[in-house]
Amino acid sequence: MPNKDKLVRAIAAEGQVRAFSVNATHLCEHARKLQDSLPAATAALGRVLSAAAMLAATIKEGERIAIRVEGDGPVESIFAQAWPDGRVRGYLRNPKVNPPSRAGKLDVGRAVGKNGELYVIRDLGMQEPYVGRVALQSGEIGDDLAYYFLISEQQPSAVGLGVQVQPDNSVSAAGGYIIQLLPGAAPEITDRLEENIRKAPSPSEMIIDLREPEKILDMLLAGLDWQMLEETHPRFYCGCTRAKSRRALRAMSVDDLRQAVEDGEPVQVSCDFCGRSYSFDTGELAEVLEQKRRETT
Repeated sequence: MPNKDKLVRAIAAEGQVRAFSVNATHLCEHARKLQDSLPAATAALGRVLSAAAMLAATIKEGERIAIRVEGDGPVESIFAQAWPDGRVRGYLRNPKVNPPSRAGKLDVGRAVGKNGELYVIRDLGMQEPYVGRVALQSGEIGDDLAYYFLISEQQPSAVGLGVQVQPDNSVSAAGGYIIQLLPGAAPEITDRLEENIRKAPSPSEMIIDLREPEKILDMLLAGLDWQMLEETHPRFYCGCTRAKSRRALRAMSVDDLRQAVEDGEPVQVSCDFCGRSYSFDTGELAEVLEQKRRETT
């Protein structure tokens, strides 16, 4: 296994195709440890993290992108956020999910659910982020994201995402690819891509056998003369601080804050992404309560 995860952004067929491929094994294993997730939940989170890392290669410095999946399966919700420099973070609402395998594979679709929605949130530094939304098609994440590109962005895309989880729950391979036809692409380019993708192994098998994103693109873009435009190294990044967690206390109602002060017990605020916990004593709670009172008078 390489020491660093790697993401490659490329263009092919004289600008008619753009492509992304990522080996996100270390990133997904780090997230798995933080979430203490079971295999199917780990696979679902790993797919969303890998996809977010690739989507972040489409935005500029100072921007960020997120994927949120809300399904009717036991996982309930998955969220991942990424920046163009390779920082990625994510969490599961319910990490203790592992339905029986189907045909020898982790049943991500059942864990996520087939009824629900997938959101792509692009924060471009403007007053409000752009939010695209589509109904889930399978809960397998890759199919759902391809549907999002087609419906929300009118971008025909092939999306392959895979995560392999070992018997000890560790992630041994994670990553995938996004291949997109750009406007005006010739029909023969489409035919060649479809043939290449049809012949290719599953995304997790490609990560296991090939490891390097460049080798994956060699297979998927065979015959299309591709060139690498950028290489980044995805890594887990949380960025939570005590100050940010203190601001989260302001989401509490005045009544709840008053009750917490009267109880005389500290309040714990835990980060969804990394699990770190911050404790706030009654003095700090009283300060937040007074600030909220001033704002409402």
